[in-house]
Amino acid sequence: MFKPLTGVKVVDLTYFIAGPGTARILADWGADVIKVEPFWGDPGRTTGAGMGAPTTFGVNPLYSCYNSEKRGISVDLKSEKGMEILHKILATADVFVTSYRTKALQKLGLDYESVHEKYPRIVWAQINGFGDYGPAKDNPGFDTVAFWARSGAMLDSAEKGTTVNPPIGFGDATTSCSLSGGIAAALYQQQKTGIGAKVMVSLFAQAIWNLSSLVASTQYGDIYPKTRTEANSPVINSYKCKDGGWIFLSILEHERYYDSLCKVIEREDLIGNEKYSTTLAAKVNSSEFIEIISKQFEKWTQDEMDKKLIAADIAHEKIQGVNDVIKDPQAIANNYLYEVENRDGSKCFMAMPPIKFNTIDVHVKNDAPLIGENNEEILKEIGYSEEEIKQFTEEKIILSVPYVKET
Repeated sequence: MFKPLTGVKVVDLTYFIAGPGTARILADWGADVIKVEPFWGDPGRTTGAGMGAPTTFGVNPLYSCYNSEKRGISVDLKSEKGMEILHKILATADVFVTSYRTKALQKLGLDYESVHEKYPRIVWAQINGFGDYGPAKDNPGFDTVAFWARSGAMLDSAEKGTTVNPPIGFGDATTSCSLSGGIAAALYQQQKTGIGAKVMVSLFAQAIWNLSSLVASTQYGDIYPKTRTEANSPVINSYKCKDGGWIFLSILEHERYYDSLCKVIEREDLIGNEKYSTTLAAKVNSSEFIEIISKQFEKWTQDEMDKKLIAADIAHEKIQGVNDVIKDPQAIANNYLYEVENRDGSKCFMAMPPIKFNTIDVHVKNDAPLIGENNEEILKEIGYSEEEIKQFTEEKIILSVPYVKET
């Protein structure tokens, strides 16, 4: 199977979701990703517990989503020998990706300036909360605070009068896509010049980019948050059906599809009505038109209205929950979701990185590594002997935590 980053070695010093997700995408593209963890492991290993998901070494679906297809080493970076091990790995690597805060990296001598001086070829990549400059540059920045709260997304994407309770990792996963793309661009430069680059993405920057249309419109009088009863456009809005299901209309060419919509909702008497037939008129009379459409939608079930809209070639979609998406034939047909086998033999669906090359085929061969699972093979690859590796274990420079399957 075609994998564009085959032969690229990545050192992954990240935790939780955004950083690991970046490295997971690179692994999906063929890179050899070595995840470096402390003895207690990436704290993201326990994140799923707060969401009711299992977090054992045998089955940890949330952690596996962002860390499958990697190899793992666990090393004490506060020790001189531990740092020596890491530097030997870095000397053979193409990319160093981290989500540690800059001050912590400076203490470890792993900030961009230090790494670039020693290994000018390495692409040095970092995700942080708020960027390199400004009063919040050193603040802790999880996606809930940096991506959602500060950017406006938490307030302005909610129904008026409330705020979004954001899904865990939503901003992280989006940001990981941007950083992986930036790393790929820097690798292209590396191939041409032999010199690596610093690649930076912050959760705050990603959220502002995601809200870029609002950044433009709110400067000219567009007001958020909104409510569906006072939407900008009555035909870009959600409507409740007879059975309680919802459908979202997304008619971007109002004049082109206005007559078709009138026929779908069986209000042909509105065809040619100047109060609703143009984009600007419908905006002026938005609340009134929304009420009309709402009453008509309540005459059909979600499935019935879905079929009517499909027949009229009107852009729309059933509003689903994630539980519905897990069974969605469109997601499964494209391998956006893929059934994987956990270490304990159980199976579950896992979301797959969204970018495909040449084929939609998916082969998840390796679950997320256990803490220090690949210590020995990685250390041998960089020149350490079995005796030296044994000594590292005895001196507590490295650690591996095996998994014993329950019987």
